Amino acid sequence: MPRLALFAFAASLLCAGPALAAIEYAQAPPPPQTPPPCPSALRGAARGAAGGAAIGAIGGEAGKGAAVGAAVRGVGGAARNASARASGQCY
Repeated sequence: MPRLALFAFAASLLCAGPALAAIEYAQAPPPPQTPPPCPSALRGAARGAAGGAAIGAIGGEAGKGAAVGAAVRGVGGAARNASARASGQCY
């Protein structure tokens, strides 16, 4: 009788083993992916001001060149960021 009980117990472990392993090694769902933050428009404006000042210095009006460069790059960067936000590429 003890042999029969031992055989039945071993058989039940062999049958239930894969089901128990599936529960034990189940994978958690991946974390939700969030889009990256949009770059700042100020960085583009600063680069535009530097480039405009360099070009304006050649013509003799570095201040005006910096102002125009900052305005053009700042507005362009803001428009680019707004488009990226609208399409969900960044937040």
